[in-house]
This record gives sequence, C-alpha cells and structure tokens, in this order.
Amino acid sequence: MTTRSMPDDVALLPWLAEQLGVAESTVYRLAAAGQLRDFGVFKVGAQYRVSKPAALRTIHGTDQSDRRV
Repeated sequence: MTTRSMPDDVALLPWLAEQLGVAESTVYRLAAAGQLRDFGVFKVGAQYRVSKPAALRTIHGTDQSDRRV
C-alpha cells in the first residue's frame, strides 16, 4: 500500500482553525455539525479536510492563492 499526500490546495482542519483564529476543537465541532460547508470542508473516511481556495474565498471574499506580493 502506498501513501499519497494531499494536493497543495487541500489542508486539514487545524489549518482552517489557524486562518479563522479559533481553537481546533471549535472547527471540528462545527465541521461535525455540517456548518462549515461554505468553507469547503469535506470528509474523507474519518478525516475532515478543507479546500484552501474555498475557505479563503469565504473568509476574504477572494481567492488568496492568486494574489501577487
């Protein structure tokens, strides 16, 4: 069995907690209640994952991955 890494535009819920400035337990509770769908949160088996572009759009109103520094 091979281990596959996640794409660069997908993260785990601790990343979303950091972006929102809230505790990890808060985002896990909200994800379990289905209240983070607009943030691109989805479940793969027993693990929650988040689409970074969807989360950034919801948080900032834009896709931050397209920003130039």
